[in-house]
Amino acid sequence: MKCTIQTQNKQATLTVKQLILFQQCQLIHAEGRSGQDYYLIFHDKRYVNTIKVKQLKQDTFIHQATEQGLIVTAPHHAIYTLINQQIFTCIPLKRMLANINSKQKSIESIIILSYFDQFIAKEKIITRFIKAYQEYRRNGQLKHAHHVLLMLQSYDPENQFAHDILTSLTFQGYQVDKHLTLAFNPLQLDLLEHIYLETESELELSILSTVQLLNHYSEHHFQLLQQTLNDYPIDIQRKTLRQLIKQKPSLIKQQSFANAFLNIASAKQYITIILQKDYPHPIKATTFTEQLERLDKSNLRDVFLKKQNSIIARTKNFSQLEKEKIARLLVEATLPFLSLDDILIWLEDFDQSFSFQPQLLSMKKLVQNPDQQEQLADLYLKFNYLDGAIECLKWEVELDPTNEAIYKKLIKLLKESNQHEEADAFQEQWIQQTKYSK
Repeated sequence: MKCTIQTQNKQATLTVKQLILFQQCQLIHAEGRSGQDYYLIFHDKRYVNTIKVKQLKQDTFIHQATEQGLIVTAPHHAIYTLINQQIFTCIPLKRMLANINSKQKSIESIIILSYFDQFIAKEKIITRFIKAYQEYRRNGQLKHAHHVLLMLQSYDPENQFAHDILTSLTFQGYQVDKHLTLAFNPLQLDLLEHIYLETESELELSILSTVQLLNHYSEHHFQLLQQTLNDYPIDIQRKTLRQLIKQKPSLIKQQSFANAFLNIASAKQYITIILQKDYPHPIKATTFTEQLERLDKSNLRDVFLKKQNSIIARTKNFSQLEKEKIARLLVEATLPFLSLDDILIWLEDFDQSFSFQPQLLSMKKLVQNPDQQEQLADLYLKFNYLDGAIECLKWEVELDPTNEAIYKKLIKLLKESNQHEEADAFQEQWIQQTKYSK
């Protein structure tokens, strides 16, 4: 996945590595072309700024996020939500801090400021929390004052000032808002799920359910993930589930997960998964055949070369007709690149013979016979091997330059294979040959 940042009039494309969810902050970790680390910082899904970091300082907010946050690897639909078709402006740090400083009383502004303690002394941020608390306290806004103390305690758990006042009688009767609970770390994942469901936090749920699935599969967490995934484009769904398989291949052994992925997988992905030796689920012969038919010839050839035994094992319980369709597809794709002997040996490993095998045996004989290349060309055409048929007919033209039928057949095939210049050349050759004959 890629994202674009802009500094003044310059743009740079970054490669997104992961998304980190920590408290109310979402961090997109991305890399520049030279491997530099960038963090795109969001607060409650609203973009704040991008910073470039050579090395994370210990105990800073971003460092804690990388250690304690919920992390999903790109590509992922939660990342798509945050970065889709946007250009993110990099605001100079001094200007951004000036904007934040203009909102002295805003609790949110202090929280956002804490995200940047890579560049700001932590003591200054703690002082901002304390000053905000004191101002709310003087104005009798005890609920806001309590809120600030909770955020300070979350930011700096060892802070004695926050601890002393929160344990005093003044705030003993105050309840912690569920949304504020998100600021406390570490949190139990089940508690987070409860909060995210109550607050309908779909993006957070998508991240949490992904982390839960990678930790330990359950149908509940997979259904939760699907709930957050279903409204996205198929391409995004496919990439998200494929990334999960890369991180945890055993997920494909879960029937629900396998069905969900294979229903949206590309033909190449489908065939790759199905032909794994340890793939444990039954498959439909018609679906398998349809997916093979969607592959181009180069991919079909790769399937044949790498998965010959797996194909035989996977199709063992298919009908004779389905086996024949599959075997013929693969033979047509590999005929130009593999010897007939190798193809015939592979076909012998099936528990049945195929109607086209005698044609392959005839080909094997005709390959060695220079006087019967037209017959060989006709057989090649039955297997859609145009290049082979063209070469055979060129040989026939050399042997019998007066045969009009051979010329016509050759010119027709050259045009079908988009070799128009060569077709015109043979057309002209035939015209000249006719004139000479007369």
